[in-house]
Amino acid sequence: MVERFLGKKEAESPILSSGSESKKKQTNMSQDNLIKLKCGSCKRSNYYTNRNKKKVVRKLEFKKFCKWCKKHTPHKEVKITA
Repeated sequence: MVERFLGKKEAESPILSSGSESKKKQTNMSQDNLIKLKCGSCKRSNYYTNRNKKKVVRKLEFKKFCKWCKKHTPHKEVKITA
């Protein structure tokens, strides 16, 4: 769309492409803080989310819907094994 108005060389300038680079950096950082949430009753991993490990010291626990139990149960944070 930008190429239509500015031309190909101007659309590839670092000023316009800097926004996409910052988004790439944010997604890479968020993968480092990725955690897995496990159902308290059936022990299945249902959700993945991010956590700021510098600010949040304790393990997270949310009451979320489990599609295998078919009810809202507490989901606790567990380690991701790679």
